[in-house]
Amino acid sequence: MKVLNFFVFQILSNETIFLGLVALLGLLLQRKSFPKVIDGTVKTVIGLTILASGAGILINSLSPVVTKLNETLHVRGVLPTNDAVFGVVLRFNTIAKDTVITFLLAFFLHLLLVRLTPGKNFKNAYLTAHLMLYHAAFMNVTLPVVLHTGSFWTVTVGTILNALYYTYSPAIPRVISRPWMHDVSTLGFMDQVGSILAHFIGKWFGSSDPNQDADNMKLPKWASMFRDNTIVLFFLMPIIFVGIGIAVGKTGIESLAGTGAGAVNWILWLILQGFTFTAGIVVLLAGVRMFIGSIVPAFKGISDKFLPGAIPALDAPTIFPYSPMGGMFGFLGSTVGCILVTFLTIVFHSPVIVFPSPIIMYFDGNVMGVFGNKAGGWRGAIAAGLITGIISSAAVILFYPLTGAVYGSGLTWSNIDYAIVWMPLMYLLKFLRTLILAFI
Repeated sequence: MKVLNFFVFQILSNETIFLGLVALLGLLLQRKSFPKVIDGTVKTVIGLTILASGAGILINSLSPVVTKLNETLHVRGVLPTNDAVFGVVLRFNTIAKDTVITFLLAFFLHLLLVRLTPGKNFKNAYLTAHLMLYHAAFMNVTLPVVLHTGSFWTVTVGTILNALYYTYSPAIPRVISRPWMHDVSTLGFMDQVGSILAHFIGKWFGSSDPNQDADNMKLPKWASMFRDNTIVLFFLMPIIFVGIGIAVGKTGIESLAGTGAGAVNWILWLILQGFTFTAGIVVLLAGVRMFIGSIVPAFKGISDKFLPGAIPALDAPTIFPYSPMGGMFGFLGSTVGCILVTFLTIVFHSPVIVFPSPIIMYFDGNVMGVFGNKAGGWRGAIAAGLITGIISSAAVILFYPLTGAVYGSGLTWSNIDYAIVWMPLMYLLKFLRTLILAFI
């Protein structure tokens, strides 16, 4: 039992080791040479490690400022950040173990469903292990609140719902993106259903004129530098940090930056935090490039043997290169949308103040922008980012109270699919339970 516990809770539940083993298995099944097996496995593991390091930089640069804003305004504020809220879940031993069990069972059931389900569009293996783990945690804190279930039924229902979602939702972006992704991979980022929303928003608010494509725009020479994500973030993120810092106030930021003769000026400290956030993005994308370059060829061995015709459903940054400027316009739109929701929740004294989420603004915003741009050019990208950013942030007001053990922690889950799929589903399940009890 100790060996089994170690294998399940220490090996398979670790996303880096888990996907390293996936790469190793895929390369061995292809009977690659020993050096190529080592190369692919190592680069998968190190790529994910670099990716995780970049994500850590993002969270560490923003969370202290947002936490201080929460304390200063004396509100029940919440920052939608998957990585951070998962850390809170891990503090609850029973929920943490049930989360890992749900994650593993859902993944294996998902692979079985992919194998058995006919149709090319459904042959997608969801490989974004860390988000699967985060989502399993979401199920294990919300279902007990919604359905009043114990561990067994929470794990059972959570496993089934997750496996269905992992199996069938990637078909949506696969179909939409086929003209430009060519079935190399599809999206597996809790944005799959949101991709169709971004697509139609792009169509409604944008233009099909190729000259309107964000990546084809003829920018002035001086503006051409803004085609580079790093340059855009270098200028934008310090502005966002300074804006939050002004709301907190000089005293609150100085408690983070330090005081005294050798302390960094509080405004300058905020600007440097913005630079740090930008550096985190650069690190993360470097990890993504290494990871994708290794896991996609390795996955071919698994798909050929066990899942014929299947392609991997992968993390959000794998979508970014298909429209770098579209993604940036989506990010800008999403940033405006998220900040607008924060402002409105404060002005109208909402019971929950939703702080701007780096996950929603950057990752969701980029994904929505890519799909919006492909459907409607730069205006479609901005509109897709803006509208989905508003929806994602505003929905937190409704689903945050359903998150049981982590409610009140100041952290919750993000991504557009939590807003348009899981929040409505949880309220539907809650209503059905109430209705059934009323007739008993």
